[in-house]
Amino acid sequence: MKITKRHLRRIIKEEKRKIISEQNEHQMYARDDELRELGDTISQMVVLSRQVELLMSNMGSRYGELVALGTDARTARRAVQGLEDKYASKLDDVLRFSK
Repeated sequence: MKITKRHLRRIIKEEKRKIISEQNEHQMYARDDELRELGDTISQMVVLSRQVELLMSNMGSRYGELVALGTDARTARRAVQGLEDKYASKLDDVLRFSK
């Protein structure tokens, strides 16, 4: 599997962001295990969507018919990333209003 410099930079950037976010675990997770489970599941979705995007991109370079699916995979990754960001924001809201 061939990885371009651009893909490698993006992977490094995303993994760095993931590590930083894992180190700063949200306070609400201490209060509710289901919130933690949901957050973990969303994080897994983000990782999987990144992997799918990368695989689709690489497959698209080999099989031209799959190029459009690479675009769809990128759109899906962005949607899942947006879900993760909104979830984190809503956890902050819950924490702020529950005090």
